[in-house]
Amino acid sequence: MKKLLLSITLALIILSISPSSNALGKMGHRALCQLSYDLLPKAQQGKIDQLLQALPVEEKQRINQYNYLKKDQKVTFANSCTWADAIKKDESYDNFKPWHYLNISRKEDIVLNETCQSNCLTAAITFHNQQLSTEKESFDKTKAMMFLGHWLGDIHQPLHVSYASDLGGNKVEVEPFIGRCSNLHWYWDQCLLFSRNKTKEEKTSAYYQTMYRELYQQLSHQLAKAPLKEWQKNDISQWASESLNLIRNDTFNYCHISNKTCESLTKEKVMLSKDYHQKYSQVLKTRILQGATRLAKLLDAAL
Repeated sequence: MKKLLLSITLALIILSISPSSNALGKMGHRALCQLSYDLLPKAQQGKIDQLLQALPVEEKQRINQYNYLKKDQKVTFANSCTWADAIKKDESYDNFKPWHYLNISRKEDIVLNETCQSNCLTAAITFHNQQLSTEKESFDKTKAMMFLGHWLGDIHQPLHVSYASDLGGNKVEVEPFIGRCSNLHWYWDQCLLFSRNKTKEEKTSAYYQTMYRELYQQLSHQLAKAPLKEWQKNDISQWASESLNLIRNDTFNYCHISNKTCESLTKEKVMLSKDYHQKYSQVLKTRILQGATRLAKLLDAAL
């Protein structure tokens, strides 16, 4: 009992002081998938709900625990899109870890269909989209759906299409404008979506919920005016190329172009300004909107 209480206490301490830095981050993945769900016809929403309702109890609990929710709470599609991060500590899913990103050469300025055929993010989208369309077994079909929702978030976070040498920006130290994200990848996963810092009086859980509601409301409003059909014309390699084009821009503060090669920055720490935050927070929000519209199209066709 003492060990159990100690474990719970440690978990609460970690939760209260340390934000998550997994993939696009809980806020981004949840918002993207909720917006995608909102775009679907009622019939397709019902199919998603049925698949999630049939999830094994342990998987429902895994998703809820990862999102700091009560273990018996109903699993929404938005929360299910964090499942691919929640399973990272489960060794039985280790083979999926490289599927979260696409590493390329620093000389490449475009992603082609043949850039990667397996064991990477672009191939993962193709694989799980096909599996969702053809799988008959309920749990496998649900896993394919949850993976697909997650992959659409990852490919629209620019640093998931980047370089192995710095772990997609995880080795690029930054001085954040907002939040405590100490490297560029983490900042793009999470802190770039924050509009302000947490106050001393504010509970961490309440702060994150406030930031999520604000983000979702903003994106819902923008989605109503978005060029959905234009965004949905692109294919997977183009989505990856969009991310690649962003990270190769000098103002992104990730690298500089020399002889068509994206050379690492020599600075020890990159200072992220207010202007940077304001500019690129909207860029990331647009990426989430693009991912949501594209995911909705894939889900509508596959379900």
